[in-house]
Amino acid sequence: MFGTRDEALYTRVRELEGRVERLTGLLGKLTDDEERYARLHGLAERTDGALRSLEARAASVGVGQPRFQAALDTVYHAKTFGYVAVFFVGGRTSRLRLLVGTANPPETSVGYADSSADLNSYMGVVVRPGEYWMVSSPRPGREYGFECVFTPIF
Repeated sequence: MFGTRDEALYTRVRELEGRVERLTGLLGKLTDDEERYARLHGLAERTDGALRSLEARAASVGVGQPRFQAALDTVYHAKTFGYVAVFFVGGRTSRLRLLVGTANPPETSVGYADSSADLNSYMGVVVRPGEYWMVSSPRPGREYGFECVFTPIF
């Protein structure tokens, strides 16, 4: 019924139809992938927005603030939980007190360092938001061999 040439053409058409079918199936998968990508992209955008919101909220309550070097005989007001570390690094010796409280200046002694008698040359305390704190020296204005660092807990 068909000649050799017709049979070859018929076989080629069937082969091409099969390829079209496979390509159509792949196209369907690509469409599914595009939809998945669009959903993932939307999720990523919402996640980024939520993260930026959390970062802004955290910054407003003091989370992520850098630690800083504090001066002796200076009153500080804690905005967030933090740790005050006072340590002797060498130089003029002294006896220092670490004071904390709700009054300005604070009055409650929570630490004592005495580098002159080799008793202890370190003190530290956690301060709470709203508290005042300071490292008190016997003679304000003099340079001593102590350093003080405040580290926000969050």
